[in-house]
Amino acid sequence: MKTRFLAALAVSFSMLVACGDDNSSSANGDDEKELSSSSSEKSGDSENKSSSSNAKSSDSKDNSSSSKKEEKGEYKREFATAIASGETMFVGTMSLDHTDDIGTDYIEVGTRAGVVYYDNSLFIADLDVGTIARYSLDANNKIGSKTAELSLAGAWANHIYFVNEEKAYLGGMLDSLLIINPKTMKRTGAIDLSKYKNDDALVVSPGTGVIVDGRLYVGLLQNVSDYATGNTAQVAIIDIKKDSVIAVAEDDRVAAVGSLDDSQNQSFIVADGYIYCYSNASWGYAPGQVDGFLRIKVGETEFDKDYQWLVTKDVAIDGITKKDNFKYLSPATYANGTKVYAFLNVMVDLQQVWTDMDSYHNNTCKPVEIDLAKKTMKALPIDYSSSWASYGKYLDEDGTVIFAVSTEKDGNAYFRYDPKSEKAEKIAGIKQIPMWLVPLK
Repeated sequence: MKTRFLAALAVSFSMLVACGDDNSSSANGDDEKELSSSSSEKSGDSENKSSSSNAKSSDSKDNSSSSKKEEKGEYKREFATAIASGETMFVGTMSLDHTDDIGTDYIEVGTRAGVVYYDNSLFIADLDVGTIARYSLDANNKIGSKTAELSLAGAWANHIYFVNEEKAYLGGMLDSLLIINPKTMKRTGAIDLSKYKNDDALVVSPGTGVIVDGRLYVGLLQNVSDYATGNTAQVAIIDIKKDSVIAVAEDDRVAAVGSLDDSQNQSFIVADGYIYCYSNASWGYAPGQVDGFLRIKVGETEFDKDYQWLVTKDVAIDGITKKDNFKYLSPATYANGTKVYAFLNVMVDLQQVWTDMDSYHNNTCKPVEIDLAKKTMKALPIDYSSSWASYGKYLDEDGTVIFAVSTEKDGNAYFRYDPKSEKAEKIAGIKQIPMWLVPLK
């Protein structure tokens, strides 16, 4: 899941500023013509609604129109998602009650994309071409027209941290945090981070981040190659009113914390008054790096010296993984107390390694429950998934957890896990490989 082209992505802050804002954003206009079937069907829906209202005087025509609406599947969609077909991704919205409809009215985005929901819109980053587009959603959360777009040619950037409807920060393989207006997708400023770049880093790369109590905490990844990040955990702490760096917390107990694939910013978990920061140690591409969790108390500017949890070193699960065998977690769900849910990739235990794109379809990722405070982890009764699907999980309001999986035993499917009964149930199957599960609320 880590395909990147870093040689083309090391875009300096000065180069970004040199690109005029007039050329970097677009609103409506020709953008709507470039959409897939989603916009054309949307206009078709309007025509049907118009003809339906004109025919209200006829009961038979009105009933016929209602039937057609039901056939069209005009139901409320609860999630945004990405699905994979071959090496191509498609992004759209979905309902778990209508999985047969998944894959229609979707936006094609190449091999890798980020998906964010905010202000009744989807923000879709097509990382192959370096664009982030805002798409409107209709009353049923069906994806609609493109309303604005920001182009960052050659830059892998998909981390958006929203301050309000007209201000957000954008991070990625950049030497700065861009400040943007999420309504227009225009750049309005930047926070230069180049002075924090390590000597051996190609780009400082602000990645996973979270805003808490007026401060943005964002991991600095310090990419040294197209896969390997820095050997040290670094978190820049930003004052969101002054757009200035308060401090950079640094700790050498684990490698760089956060991820560039984590558009939902779930490698940083806010729980129990702390921000738990996770390092995946470059997914194993940088031998010798240490993976695991550190934490920063909310409001403070240094890592908690009394807390560390080194996943590879400390975690052993009977029949799943041994201590000291390298493993890493996909980004976790948001916390229910101090518990989160994720996929634990145990390639080494299964005697597999990354070799090529096909490796991402290998079933090496085990759903797990994690208690961050107690430093415990247990395997769940769901089969191993491919890493393509290992970002799809959602903690529901009732405390159950939905996992999107691509397994050998159950195929491509959605499971619901109940922590109270400790049982998992397959609730739907689909043809495509499911990925993100982003709640539309």
